[in-house]
Amino acid sequence: MNEFIINVSPLETRIALLENKRLVELTVEREEQRSLVGNIYKGRVDSIVPGIQAAFIDIGLERNGFLYVGDIAGAEGTGDFEFEDNERPQQARSRGKRRQSIEKVLNKGQSIMVQVQKDTLGTKGVRLTNYVTLPGRYVVLMPTVQHIGVSRKIEDPKERDRLKSTLRAFRRNRKYGLIIRTAGEGKPKEEIIADLKYLNKAWDKIKHKMERGKKAALLHEDLAPVLRAVRDTFTEDIGRLTIDDQAVYQDILEFLDLYAPRLKRRCRYYSGKRPLFDKMGLEDEIEKALHRKVTLKSGGHIFIDMTEALIAIDVNTGKFTGKRRLEDTVFKTNIEAAEEIARQMRLRDLGGIIVVDFIDMELESNKRKLLKKCHEGLRNDRAKTSVSNIGELGMVEMTRKRVKSNLVRTLSQACPYCQGGGMVHSVTTMTADALRRLQNLFCDSREKRVIVQVHPDLSRRLRGVSKKLLDDLAKQFDREISVESVSDYHIHEIKVLSSRTRKEIADLSV
Repeated sequence: MNEFIINVSPLETRIALLENKRLVELTVEREEQRSLVGNIYKGRVDSIVPGIQAAFIDIGLERNGFLYVGDIAGAEGTGDFEFEDNERPQQARSRGKRRQSIEKVLNKGQSIMVQVQKDTLGTKGVRLTNYVTLPGRYVVLMPTVQHIGVSRKIEDPKERDRLKSTLRAFRRNRKYGLIIRTAGEGKPKEEIIADLKYLNKAWDKIKHKMERGKKAALLHEDLAPVLRAVRDTFTEDIGRLTIDDQAVYQDILEFLDLYAPRLKRRCRYYSGKRPLFDKMGLEDEIEKALHRKVTLKSGGHIFIDMTEALIAIDVNTGKFTGKRRLEDTVFKTNIEAAEEIARQMRLRDLGGIIVVDFIDMELESNKRKLLKKCHEGLRNDRAKTSVSNIGELGMVEMTRKRVKSNLVRTLSQACPYCQGGGMVHSVTTMTADALRRLQNLFCDSREKRVIVQVHPDLSRRLRGVSKKLLDDLAKQFDREISVESVSDYHIHEIKVLSSRTRKEIADLSV
């Protein structure tokens, strides 16, 4: 059974999705880092950069948003909207026309309606699109295209035709696109029309605010995280929703009263004293999701390493030796790893380019089975993903749409000690480096007596094994050198003070 477990606290809201009692997705939203994805703004073109065919848009935030020419309606782009149907809007079919340059589409100081497509990642501002979409419970309204479609997951031809007819009858001469979401399957015409009317009113309000306002401003804010999850993913596939906040629980019931009354009986309020995530055993799972190493049931393991440009995943047999041939052992490890990698991609919200180094296999049949397993594991992933064939070196390349910071970046920060590098200079390296830097300092400074402040480990080394080297340096330059240990210093930190005044005369830190 699939279920939602939702924890609401003053500091953060956590939404966990369990499939067969295993944690597969986790959304964490904090008030200080609230997601802006889906918000619609009136923006002002602050600058145009022809070299990258993009513009920076002031939407009233601390940093300007980034708008690529392909995300501007009318510039012959298709945007980055994930159409839920095999059909594409008319703009996407005009292959004969070249995309216009950004300078011809936008002017500096121009007002433009934009929607946040991706949250701030690292030092980058939000990614924007001019292809605005308004999602309802059953329908997505797309004001910038004239496309009518139905979710791919609705496979029955008769149902698809019925839903398209409903959309066409409602739209008539209105110039916007509509797509039926998966949740719309089997829903009465009246419910779908009610959703359409709600979206129409919302769009009219947005247009009115756009025309009335003069400055960059927020035109439309998407739902709060819990109601957004209920709207987008709380369907017949979810057997139960459990939440530990009475007020938000009532909000959910009121929302479902309007859109899906039959789902109200699947919701329950948890009032126990033990924290909900603890009771469900989720805290340990979340902690494991921050680790580089993931252990497989068989004894094998995978390593997940993130860089700025891509994510590398390495598969190892570990303690698993199998019972028969090497090929069988490798195949079983790879299959188990493929399943776990798909789960970790969703759980950690890994995005961008992902390279998986599976263990080499000889049989082509095993390679085909492994690739099939990769596709099956990602079937329930709501993020847009693609999987390449297995290369000659046994590697599989994947891409997964990146919308927000992944789980590791959301729940952790770079270590102030190693600055996120995972490595620091050894004590031996720092000893040699400190002596070289002191030698260089003494060539320029006339200070006779100095105090060298360093990390405790380096202090012990300079006073012990390397004391003779320090004494030789002092003798060479006719100086007096004393060493002080500072407990909160970084191993790379070295400062030199005057013995007379105790004022810093040099910072020799690496």
